[in-house]
Amino acid sequence: MSMRSAICLFFLFFLPAGAVYAGGQFNVQCAYSHTLPDDAIIYPGQPGRAMVHDFFGNTGADAYSTYYSLNNNKVTTCDVAADLSSYWVPQLKRASGIVVPGYQKTYYKNDQPVIPLQTIPAGLEMLAGDHRSSTPKPQINYLCRGGSYTQIAPTNCPVVTDSKGTYAQLNISVHFPDCWDGRTLVPNMASHIMNMAYRQSDGKCPAAYPVKIPELQLNVAYDLGQDPDLSTAQLSMDPILVNGTWMPQWGSLYTAHGDFINAWKADSLQYAIDNCSNQDIACSNSIPTYYSKAGADAWMDGGGVVHASDATLTSDGGSVVLIKFPTPTNLKDYPYTSSFLQTLAQNVTDTDPVMLDIYAASTNWDDTANLPAATACNTSKRIGGIYLDNALQPRNSDITGYVASQVSAGAPQIGVCIRNATGRTVQISSRDGTRTPGLFMK
Repeated sequence: MSMRSAICLFFLFFLPAGAVYAGGQFNVQCAYSHTLPDDAIIYPGQPGRAMVHDFFGNTGADAYSTYYSLNNNKVTTCDVAADLSSYWVPQLKRASGIVVPGYQKTYYKNDQPVIPLQTIPAGLEMLAGDHRSSTPKPQINYLCRGGSYTQIAPTNCPVVTDSKGTYAQLNISVHFPDCWDGRTLVPNMASHIMNMAYRQSDGKCPAAYPVKIPELQLNVAYDLGQDPDLSTAQLSMDPILVNGTWMPQWGSLYTAHGDFINAWKADSLQYAIDNCSNQDIACSNSIPTYYSKAGADAWMDGGGVVHASDATLTSDGGSVVLIKFPTPTNLKDYPYTSSFLQTLAQNVTDTDPVMLDIYAASTNWDDTANLPAATACNTSKRIGGIYLDNALQPRNSDITGYVASQVSAGAPQIGVCIRNATGRTVQISSRDGTRTPGLFMK
């Protein structure tokens, strides 16, 4: 039995069956990066020893990759700059030639939220799928464009016409295990001792793997153009040594599998776990590269009374809402282009959408001993607006230009104020409430 086969039998033992449950999730989409016959998990430090893989995400991934090498190469093909992880899958070919994938989209899921998820530890390495399989496996699914997911590998993906064009596409989906042993970042390949297992049918983790993390569902998209034929489709397998030369090998679509090394920016991933996974909120790819929670907030009513410890900040015709944030540090380490004021807010008067005005504010106040005055709000400098309705949900309001000017000036704190001329009352969660306002930079 091969190393990968033994590994995958272990994974299958714990794979849950039954219904899928809704839960908070986030995702990243990463364009194809490069192709190498390398595998830093199965054959670390042995370039050319592995099957040919297509890599996504970190552009520096190879046989020598570790958390540290990936973190030192802050270049990714992913649409979330904070994700420097490497994702890789075996190369696909058919009679007409190699099929280069366009991208992979990985969903970080919480389908059975019976216990809170923990963050994925930095440097965690894991695998999913069976390199030697000749039959369907429950952790691998296939999707033809315009069709439905199935565990049966297709022999043909029809050409479909829709708003995106006329072409055929195959997606291969790999579901990773979501229970960690809490100790081991790298699986012991020599002893076939794994650091990960699948959750049980009740959504909880096996006793030996007590730490529940998001389930990664990696979906690789292959554009087949006008040729729907997959009857000759094969995936790369480990080469064999023949007369001193490594000879490539190929298997069926049932040999599909995936590998992952976590190199997320730790606080960005923690944000996603706290605010998406464990809050039952679908965040898509809206994950910050830098995030700063409010260091102080307060609101002043029409009578001039300052409210500094309310769970909600009330914004109406006579009030002023003030918020300030610590300016994030090391802003040159990761790329970002936009900055937002993030609030959890709703119109509590009616169902109409409204727009609140955001202005610059001073930061020489706090919400304990040195309460703000109305003059802290600079109403001559409007920097953005908050568009919302009566749904209570997170709002990201663009204040890019203002934040850039404050960062350029070396400001240690960034202050904003909110005024409301809509005739409605809006409530905003404060840092004493359900969700602290944030400075969200991506």
